[in-house]
Amino acid sequence: MTRGRLIVLEGIDGSGTTTQTERLVQHLRQQGRTAVSTREPSGGPIGRLLRELLLGQHRMPGGNSVGGRTMALLFAADRLDHLQREVEPILAEGSDVVSDRYLMSSLAYQAEEADREWVALLARGVRPPDLTILLDIPVAVAAQRRLLAGRPEERYDADSYLGRVADNYRRLAGATASALILDGSASRDEVAVAVAAAVQARFASPTTP
Repeated sequence: MTRGRLIVLEGIDGSGTTTQTERLVQHLRQQGRTAVSTREPSGGPIGRLLRELLLGQHRMPGGNSVGGRTMALLFAADRLDHLQREVEPILAEGSDVVSDRYLMSSLAYQAEEADREWVALLARGVRPPDLTILLDIPVAVAAQRRLLAGRPEERYDADSYLGRVADNYRRLAGATASALILDGSASRDEVAVAVAAAVQARFASPTTP
């Protein structure tokens, strides 16, 4: 049986990764493929804890938030659990997995609050995606989208922080052969068309002379 493909949508908060993950799954199904959406942080026990931490629902004595190294460890642990519990079994069945964030998000986000080389070490040996699509978007546009959507402010939502994360994303995507960068500031439909075209081009069978 042919294994499925792991396709990842990456980008700063407000870039549209969640919307485009679902749109891509719909497109793949229309093309006759079996596809499943997922996300990080995952829906598992560590992922649920992470989502509470991102919303500031747990504080250390004195009111301090959980430290950056701890967050990096939790994201790495959630990813391993996510892979073993959900992603790898689905891929082994021959279905595609489209993930709203994955490995590159740790290298972009957690490397800003913990040692970059140490965060990269935590990611070593983790299954790489078959394709990563970075939805690149200005920080101000992403902030406006989050405001209009009524989303609560999370741990990493400060514009100054996201500006550095966006730079990290561009650097990482530019240095990764299996990644590409798309303009995420266009309309939802335009981005969906661009994402679908990028996936088709990446996985197109080579023509036979």
